[in-house]
Amino acid sequence: MTENHAIQSQISAYTAKFLKDHFGESPRDIEVKIHIPFLVIHLQGFLLAPEELLINRCESKRILESRDLLMNSLKEKFLEGLSSYAEFHGSDLFYDWNLAKQSGLLLAVAGNSKDGRDFSIPSDIDEEPIKEIIEMNSTLSQKRPEETDLFWLSSCILLIRRTGILVDIEKQLIKNGVLEELRMAKRPLEYRITKFFNLDYLLPHPVEDIFVDWDFCQDISYMVLIMERPKP
Repeated sequence: MTENHAIQSQISAYTAKFLKDHFGESPRDIEVKIHIPFLVIHLQGFLLAPEELLINRCESKRILESRDLLMNSLKEKFLEGLSSYAEFHGSDLFYDWNLAKQSGLLLAVAGNSKDGRDFSIPSDIDEEPIKEIIEMNSTLSQKRPEETDLFWLSSCILLIRRTGILVDIEKQLIKNGVLEELRMAKRPLEYRITKFFNLDYLLPHPVEDIFVDWDFCQDISYMVLIMERPKP
């Protein structure tokens, strides 16, 4: 086992225990991808029994709100554990959930995300039309980003960082402390990107999952596209 695989296994085991301790259950499967300064943890098979009851009663919003609030309160604790168990010194943590697919994503960012190492673009991929679609989708729901950066963590995981996307009314809501409500309102608008645009045609593989979160104070958004694995 290589050193990187060993670290991935440590992070996977730590994440499973952390979620078990604080949520009461651990995911069926955890995939870890590290590409400094980013750490992506993809959760699958993660839905609590009480949450299933709420979904059946069409109360998914309550689940998302409670998960977000709990993770927000546990951010520092989770990052401290990452530093102790795997020596990944994250400075911030982002998260999102797909209840329909019983999946979720945790994104830890170490230090200044602008100081990342080289990220290889998959062969035969033209980033410009992908970036244009991302910026067009942003324009539909907020405004065109001042800056858009693509980071290929693998041929099946694309991380997108957008800077300068908030409009004035959103900034005022943030000043008023309306953070979770704003996050809940914006996420469905971001997910529309695969419905409004033929993004799959430009990517190495079709999109399987989309996750998005924000650092509202810094006016930064992170979107992660998880693509289908090619069949052997």
